[in-house]
Amino acid sequence: MEKKVTKKFYLLSTINVVTSILLAKGNWLDALALIFVLGILVMNHTTLLKMVNEVSRSMAGTDGDSMRSVRKIFLLMGLKMTLLAVAVLMIYFYNKELTPKVLLLMIFQLIIQVVSIKNNY
Repeated sequence: MEKKVTKKFYLLSTINVVTSILLAKGNWLDALALIFVLGILVMNHTTLLKMVNEVSRSMAGTDGDSMRSVRKIFLLMGLKMTLLAVAVLMIYFYNKELTPKVLLLMIFQLIIQVVSIKNNY
């Protein structure tokens, strides 16, 4: 069973664009920064699903395939953590006051991830 990012996830994520604009309180540069972070969070979720697919593939494959999958899993895990670090550090160095808003945006995005995965499988 392959897990994939669905149109429903993207649609629900676009709702967070409105949330980003509201959290920026009229400052368009802050809104663009929060929307950029939202894009990073969507890429982060896509990376997570690729990682889950590799885990299931490594468990079902042969020894050679398993080692290749394990390397790919670690690469994807590093990419996932790097994406999160870039999002938080970018906002921190741009405007420290936006950091709690990014965390709130992350919570909303996690809720969207759970809803899209729960209703999909």
